[in-house]
Amino acid sequence: MTSQKSKIYRKKLNQYLAQSVIMTIFICCILAMVLVGVCVTIFFHQALSPLMIGVMCLSICIVAICMTGLVLLYQSQKMTLPITKASEAVIAISKGNFKARVPEMKFKRKGYPFENELDELIENVNKMGLELEGMDYMRKDFMSNVSHEVKTPVAAITGFSEILLEGDLSQEEQSDYLNFVHNESVRLSNLCENMLRLSRLDYQEIVVDKEVFRLDEQIRKCLIVLSEKWQEKNIEFEVNLDDVTVKTEKNLLRQVWMNLIDNAIKYSPSNGNVKIDLNLKADRIIVCIEDSGIGISSDKQGRIFERFYQCEESHKKQGSGLGLSIVKRILELLEGEIVYESEMGQGTKVVVQLSRSIVNSF
Repeated sequence: MTSQKSKIYRKKLNQYLAQSVIMTIFICCILAMVLVGVCVTIFFHQALSPLMIGVMCLSICIVAICMTGLVLLYQSQKMTLPITKASEAVIAISKGNFKARVPEMKFKRKGYPFENELDELIENVNKMGLELEGMDYMRKDFMSNVSHEVKTPVAAITGFSEILLEGDLSQEEQSDYLNFVHNESVRLSNLCENMLRLSRLDYQEIVVDKEVFRLDEQIRKCLIVLSEKWQEKNIEFEVNLDDVTVKTEKNLLRQVWMNLIDNAIKYSPSNGNVKIDLNLKADRIIVCIEDSGIGISSDKQGRIFERFYQCEESHKKQGSGLGLSIVKRILELLEGEIVYESEMGQGTKVVVQLSRSIVNSF
């Protein structure tokens, strides 16, 4: 571990300091001897007495100490400057200025990641500032999206309820407006539920409630729960599932399949088809869900996991844009991965990979 750590730096700071001090003292002593010797040769022409030798030695020591002190003072100021700059940047970041950065020192690392510990400190402080700046932007954007998403159904509910209170509506009109109010209230409820779920997942770091269950059976049950949606669009399913028993957080994984299958149904056309495969490989579990929908353009694929982002405006009233964010976070907790493969007009294929370590062999 120590040898691996030392390879990170071209030269450790303690080694650099020790070498600098030794070399400084040595050079200053030589210079002091030469300086005192020259002075004695020029200004003193008598035989050297023991007293004079003692004075020369004392003079050499005094000159060497003074020269060493001045050189070390200069070197220490040069070394503490990046620490001071890093401290100033950290203080600025702690006060909310996430744009604060430490000026990077120019080093010749010669293939090493860092010149020394100070070089690593500067880079990490700058990385921290960059990450916090990005998180601050996401927070502001998140709050803006939340206010917008909540405002829309609330405005709709308020408007329709005011019309209902005015009266003078036929039974059919009352029924229509009540349906609008009900749909918007359900949408608002789902939005709040997803926001709370995502908030809990953001603060969750480990998975503790693990249980043994059949993964293939879980996916089949999700299909049954969503049967009303896919039967309404007359979607055909092609399901090929290996028998896989796993030990992990059951409810979290269920949310992944519910979201992904629901998306496949939502974006598939009427009389379309959806294919679901579950394969147990030597090193991982792979689940593929492929629909026959319109696909996702390449410029939108990089944003599909952003919160509140929806690729198609026509589906805004069918969701909140938080589903894939929840899926992404759950898979991070379960040490899984998700990849989207899509082309316009060719449908979308989502591939979820889970660690083989969750497979229960008993």
